[in-house]
Amino acid sequence: MFGLASSRSSAILVNAFRLPAGATLLWLAWVVTTGTAWPDGITWRQHMWLGLSGTLGLAIGDSFYYKGIMLAGPRRASLMLAATPVVAALTAWPVLGEKLGTLALAGIAVVIGGILLAVLGRDAGTGDHRDLPRAVLIRGLGAALVCAVCSAVGNVLAKLGMPGDTPPLAAALVRGWWATLAMGVFLLGRRDIVAQLPRLRDPRVLKPAGVAVVLGPFLGMWAAIAALKLTETGVASTLMNTVPITVLLPAWLIHRDRPSPTALLGVAVAVGGGALLFLR
Repeated sequence: MFGLASSRSSAILVNAFRLPAGATLLWLAWVVTTGTAWPDGITWRQHMWLGLSGTLGLAIGDSFYYKGIMLAGPRRASLMLAATPVVAALTAWPVLGEKLGTLALAGIAVVIGGILLAVLGRDAGTGDHRDLPRAVLIRGLGAALVCAVCSAVGNVLAKLGMPGDTPPLAAALVRGWWATLAMGVFLLGRRDIVAQLPRLRDPRVLKPAGVAVVLGPFLGMWAAIAALKLTETGVASTLMNTVPITVLLPAWLIHRDRPSPTALLGVAVAVGGGALLFLR
């Protein structure tokens, strides 16, 4: 849905809309469920980690992801997200002390192999993203890979910001508003993006973006933060990044982008490698 909205406007504009919209829904959920206006007991240290996490993972990372979708299409861009649990596990090892065993290292190798199989195999694409110029495809995949790295490191930082009994909704709320602030600061120097704000009135942009806000930065981020709180970072990142599989049907139906057998095999191998991180 965000990819559809981005294709009709711009990646940064859509991200600038979704962050405050999602953060507002999280705030309303907090008010309704707790009866208070803002979480108590969140220290400045937690604000620092959650703020860095939101800035890196949401404001920066997701903007790159939507750019990747615009260039390479949602199916191929989402493939690069299979690298997220790998980067998360490698980052969490020294930062959080979440050690990697032999099975986890094997999973990392399988993920990399699956991505290479899908990217380097024959797959000219179909529908809206067929026969893309090589330079455009590389730029799109590169942008999506930047998102994978930002999301993974952002997940580790988010876990640092949730010590003790911090409620996941409180952490998601703080993270979302820091990401919104970071995006706002960025937009101060982008008059071209500010000039595009009237495009949000277009129902073809607003409707898919609105649906995606509910599923992404509201419910999706709330659930993601809860997963990071309750389990290891690599495991949570694996469960959160089955997107390369779940995006296949929508990409086919909306963009008529059907994967080749080789690309489909690469996706399955990459996600399966991520599952090895879960089994460790």
